[in-house]
Amino acid sequence: MGHKDHIDKSFDIVIVGAGSAGCVLANRLTADPNVRVLLLEAGEWDRDPMIGLPVGIVHMTANNLYRWSDVSEPDPGLGGRRNDIPHGRVIGGGSSINYMAHTRGHPATYDAWADEGAPGWCYKDVLPYFKQCEAWDGGENAWRGGAGELGALTPPIDDPIAPAWFDAIRSLGYPISQDHNGDQPEGFGVLQYTIKGGRRSSSAKAFLHPVLGRPNLTVLTGAMATKVLFEGRRAIGVEYVRSGAREQVYSRRTVLCLGAINTPHLLMLSGVGPADHLQSMGISPIIDLPVGKNLQDHLAFPMMWKRKQPSPFQKSLRFDKAAVNMLRAVLLRSGPSSRLPGVIIGFIKSQQNLSMPDLQLYLQMPPPYADTWFPGIKRRYQDCLVTRTQLVGQRSRGEILLKSADPADRPRVFYNSLSAPQDIQALREGFKQTWAIVNAPELDAFRGEPVMPVGALSTDSEIDAFIRANASQQFHPASTCPMGSDDDAVVDPDLNVRGLEGLSVVDASVMPTLVPANPNVPIMMMAAKAAAMWQGVETAAGLSAAAETIAEARVPA
Repeated sequence: MGHKDHIDKSFDIVIVGAGSAGCVLANRLTADPNVRVLLLEAGEWDRDPMIGLPVGIVHMTANNLYRWSDVSEPDPGLGGRRNDIPHGRVIGGGSSINYMAHTRGHPATYDAWADEGAPGWCYKDVLPYFKQCEAWDGGENAWRGGAGELGALTPPIDDPIAPAWFDAIRSLGYPISQDHNGDQPEGFGVLQYTIKGGRRSSSAKAFLHPVLGRPNLTVLTGAMATKVLFEGRRAIGVEYVRSGAREQVYSRRTVLCLGAINTPHLLMLSGVGPADHLQSMGISPIIDLPVGKNLQDHLAFPMMWKRKQPSPFQKSLRFDKAAVNMLRAVLLRSGPSSRLPGVIIGFIKSQQNLSMPDLQLYLQMPPPYADTWFPGIKRRYQDCLVTRTQLVGQRSRGEILLKSADPADRPRVFYNSLSAPQDIQALREGFKQTWAIVNAPELDAFRGEPVMPVGALSTDSEIDAFIRANASQQFHPASTCPMGSDDDAVVDPDLNVRGLEGLSVVDASVMPTLVPANPNVPIMMMAAKAAAMWQGVETAAGLSAAAETIAEARVPA
């Protein structure tokens, strides 16, 4: 039913946004044949083979494909620079265009969610849903799932520098983790990817495509939602534009899965948000809620050193080898193009008294300008040792505001990067720790002269200036509609919008604090958990009776 052009006007559930959360919800909720679901997506189908091929991310990024290309307001903390904010506009959403990092975040994050107003979301409560969704190549254990839909691949690191990296890490006293998503969330180890069978394991490929034959599921692409429809304080459906025509569809429950930029945008356009701001835009408020506040993202900066000998990855990009590797990936689902290069990541603390890591270090990344080359035709690029130092315990908070009441106008995004003094302090310490690792004697045989920065920075003020000049947000916006139990929350712990009926949100916007890791997999977990909480809600018993059942069944953290 994914290609149906003439749809019914009434459904049990309308899911707005076919991204990381929306595809999982469509899968889980339509498992009940009596629940009729419409999935709306502003983008188109994920048919491009470059989406499925892991190395296709380079092509898609270079050509800005399948994404909303938002840009932040000038950021005073970053010298007035603007941040690009690409997020998915295609079936699969961000999971179709991201770099496929498979990370969950430290268990203490979820425990903090529960302690601070979201009972039912501590790590012991969410772990079953991580496992349920997952097909880890390491197999099922107490921490990991082996029979789920979503791939989790631990790639080989065939670069001869890898042992030297780990020797340097050990020499400085850092722990080594065999599995960051298992019982060793701290220390350095190999980054896992959402790849399965030589293909990107997006939420669309893993969860949506296998169930498109269900008669109770309808998918509509090219449909941009413009307003949530209300009768009083009950959401009754969605208005959307498709092929230039304005349409309306009605539902018993409307679920927004548009992400931390587009979900608050649609809510505010619909009269759900800060009353003063909505009135200033000429919108009559339905309810006054702090929608768009509390914006969080991960701020990071790169560092580079020339590499003395070319890496295997650079050699694999010689044009003739790259062409062969692409054919292997397409025809045999094997070879370097069927996966991404192995990357070492570390979750570490900027201060030892912290309860969990606030920094994520990426080591041994390809240079951002890596490209195919061929002798005598196109010179090969300067190979480098590349690191990225990322803040995952950010204290700074931004905000999303409407530009106007016109849905075609993109929202204004204010990051306020480094407005909390703890953030520059943590990144400064991250700079020092990264510098120490790369300059360890164990890497002498591989490390050439520094490129970025061009030499050692001797004072804190020099380091801070480097960070402010080179840091950027990492396309992980979150927490603009946080769940909780107080007036700062937009949704309750059951992910229903506070003070309204029939309206829920499931995406990164509901995270009380952004997970200290790449958020794609946690978003899918949240969707699987939401579907389980709501199971039976859309039956003839009605929404209110089912909400009472959920409240009784939930186990407090």
